[in-house]
Amino acid sequence: RWSGRAALTRSYSVPTTEQGEAAGATAEFTELSRLEIRTGKILEVSTHPTLPKLFVEKIDVGEEEPRTICSGLVGLVDESELLGATCVVLCNLKSRDMDGIPSVGMLL
Repeated sequence: RWSGRAALTRSYSVPTTEQGEAAGATAEFTELSRLEIRTGKILEVSTHPTLPKLFVEKIDVGEEEPRTICSGLVGLVDESELLGATCVVLCNLKSRDMDGIPSVGMLL
């Protein structure tokens, strides 16, 4: 059984002043705090042209351009349910090519 507890409790050193006090924030950094999680609104949804188990979504997460994200939700959620829905997006992932369409993030 996987337990994410070890990953979530790993501490990182915080820069200190000469007096030994933490410079800036005093909170403990965890692996979870490194994730860039945003809410967004799904603007467009279509089925991937060559991978029938993937949806291709355009999601507004407050940036200049909407993000294109591919998700394996075909068969689990109807296209009409996704369109216009508010969602949670993991934004700081490397772009991944999904058979010709770049996916920039993960729909949670």
